[in-house]
Amino acid sequence: MHELSRFIPSFRRGSLQLADLDPWVQEPALYEAERESVVRSIVRRHVSLFPGEALPATASRPAIPGADAPPSDLYVVYLREIRRIPPMERSEEFRYAIALELAKNALELEMKSPRPTRAEITAMDAAVASKDPTFLRALRAIRPKPSTSSELSAQAQERVVRVKTRFEEMLAWKRVLVFRTLPLVPGMARKYRGMGVSVMDLIQEANASLMKATDRYEWRKGVRFVVYARWWVQQGILKSLSCHSRTVRTPVYLAQKLKKIRDLNDRAYTGTGSHLSPAQIGEALDEPTARVERALAAAKLTVSIDRELDPSGDFALRDVLADPRPQELPDAPPGPPLTNRIDQLLTTLSNRERLVLELRYGLHQHAPETLDCVSKRLGVSRERIRQIQEQAIRKLKGPSKKLALGSFLPS
Repeated sequence: MHELSRFIPSFRRGSLQLADLDPWVQEPALYEAERESVVRSIVRRHVSLFPGEALPATASRPAIPGADAPPSDLYVVYLREIRRIPPMERSEEFRYAIALELAKNALELEMKSPRPTRAEITAMDAAVASKDPTFLRALRAIRPKPSTSSELSAQAQERVVRVKTRFEEMLAWKRVLVFRTLPLVPGMARKYRGMGVSVMDLIQEANASLMKATDRYEWRKGVRFVVYARWWVQQGILKSLSCHSRTVRTPVYLAQKLKKIRDLNDRAYTGTGSHLSPAQIGEALDEPTARVERALAAAKLTVSIDRELDPSGDFALRDVLADPRPQELPDAPPGPPLTNRIDQLLTTLSNRERLVLELRYGLHQHAPETLDCVSKRLGVSRERIRQIQEQAIRKLKGPSKKLALGSFLPS
């Protein structure tokens, strides 16, 4: 316990302060050596973690000039608010990350030691009532101790309260990291403006993805949280675009590719005044031209023909769209003559089959002939003529042939 002597004053006060973490921020190896012992002491002594220090001040930065003017929209109001959030220094990020990790470890140890009964597990789940991944992971790792009683003792009830307190401490430091990173989001969301989702919706999705960044951030690798969070912010924005920007959902990888294509076209248009061709885009991105063309085809937006063009709702897009189908004259027949349609169907038969049907049914101004007459004309037996006739009729009974004569057949 000698290596933890500097924590004794804080333990006696019943609360740990952020200033106690400064030696760990400067020497991560010292943190690894002392972490487990400190967490056990925190849980055993019921020490509160950083009370009152998880509420960052927002008024430390000056207000935006003209902030007293009435806001024009919600986006302007939001920018004014996050403009007051001070940026995080590198040491602050690591200090907050250590505080969050201590809170996670204290929560997990509080939940599993000693091993809880099934009734305690149920009470913990009900008290927290959260889908936080850290809590759910700790809950799944607990193996309940056999118990026949469904009631909680006074000691068990106190433990459930402590678990809820530890969870709230952990959640508070997640919120600190998210809150101090909020100014990063609007600048990234503005790059995706005009792609089918409003900027405020993109900001909302990106802010939600920051919570995932806090769950997976590993400060030991020396990467700043702001840098690590950029990837999660971009994923949240792309996911929102993929799910909500169009009627038919596009995969996230395709949204990323379209973003690259759009950036290339914007740079080319700025320099030359014209957009790049699919072949030029494919060469720049090292992609086949056919794949670029498919991506551009998928980027086309779909619009409902019932989309209202007038606020009154009396004028929709369908009212201004032209019908591309040719319109028939009022006194024109409904379709081509029956004889022309029959001639088209007869072209699908062999020459002998077509001739037999023309002679037997009197087509093309011929009088109908008997089997004997047709057999003498073609020099084959009467039975052979009957077989050829039946074979031709079977071919004309197919579904596609019936569909071609649909307007002439009785319904």
